[in-house]
Amino acid sequence: MSHEHAKDSPSASHSTVLPTRRTARERTVQHLTRTDLLTAPPRITRPTHVVGRIESSGLGRPSYVELDGAEGLIPDALVLEYGPADTEQARSARVWIRSAKAGSAPLYLLSSDSSSSGYVSA
Repeated sequence: MSHEHAKDSPSASHSTVLPTRRTARERTVQHLTRTDLLTAPPRITRPTHVVGRIESSGLGRPSYVELDGAEGLIPDALVLEYGPADTEQARSARVWIRSAKAGSAPLYLLSSDSSSSGYVSA
């Protein structure tokens, strides 16, 4: 899992679902691996980590992921790259955007999937 910071347009509106120290211009991204997707909420043992819920885009059940909330930043987006690299060394990617709070867990909804030739779930 890793974090990136990307700049967003200043006119974009942001709703804060958990306390953060980010500015309105800063967005955080956490990269996932297939093994990060879990069928049940994980037991959190690190003080800066929280559980995130990823809604399925189909009829499947949600997945759960351990989020790295370092420096009080809960990721705005989750990215999972999958499949073989193409001729330009690019892989397919699935992107979930933080939508709301499901109980005490941040909720992520599918925003985009660059390939329809594969499906990754827990």
